[in-house]
Amino acid sequence: MHTFVFCPFQGCLATTHSKVIHKLDIPSFDWPVAPFPRLKYPLEEFTRENAQEEARCLEEVEDLIVKWRQKRKPVAGIIIEPIQAEGGDNHASPDFFRSLRNIARKHGCAFHVDEIQTGGGCTGKFWAHEHWGMDDPADIVSFSKKLLSGGYYQKDELQADKPYRIFNTWMGDPSKTLFLAEVLNVIRRENLLEEVTRSGKALLNGLYELQAQYPGLLSRARGQGTFCAIDLCDPATRDRLLLQARDKGVHLGGCGDVSIRFRPALVFKEYHVHIFLNIFNDILAQNK
Repeated sequence: MHTFVFCPFQGCLATTHSKVIHKLDIPSFDWPVAPFPRLKYPLEEFTRENAQEEARCLEEVEDLIVKWRQKRKPVAGIIIEPIQAEGGDNHASPDFFRSLRNIARKHGCAFHVDEIQTGGGCTGKFWAHEHWGMDDPADIVSFSKKLLSGGYYQKDELQADKPYRIFNTWMGDPSKTLFLAEVLNVIRRENLLEEVTRSGKALLNGLYELQAQYPGLLSRARGQGTFCAIDLCDPATRDRLLLQARDKGVHLGGCGDVSIRFRPALVFKEYHVHIFLNIFNDILAQNK
């Protein structure tokens, strides 16, 4: 006999698909999953191909909504990341997100923007969905990481109608709120969003140069602010470079199958970029 423990994490795990190990032995829900666009980079050089890829994904989203309604399992909401982070730092255009938002409205689906990785300023704006240029970008926005605690905000019409429908032990953490208030003060006082934009541009340009220098190792450099990534030629090489970087005092992370992601702090400055690029160049030279 097997005993299964059902918990709130089931809903979260049902929406993640980047690593099988995260879902091992966890019962999941029969929820539709639509593809995130797989774009070519640099984005400005592949506008036609990328527009076709985004149109294909949008068409599949709408098809899934219709099919699930026919199965009498109507889609209640769409969950999307402004940059699909754990899945490989995949980007999409503002037009894609505007169209997806319109599909959600058309079919009465709540539109949930997951800013857990992208929120807090790392893309050069406090919320990555600000890059879309929309007056009404989301019904729900979730956040965590740089904002020191997990949470969300939503439109008034989605407010729970009774107290304790949304409940946890601490009902929020006042101490973290005090810390966050000072973090926000520092971001404003030190103009850190502008700093992120400057250092992010330097980082991405440096990755472009290394990509041209080591075409057999690197490809698909991409980013917004300091939220950058680059692909390696294969998973084994990616994992080896991550270890070599750590041995030189640089902490990087992997995402997707072959990507390295860069997640520096908001105080990361242009001179930090050059220090990193010199170290990364040395590591790449050892592996070419």
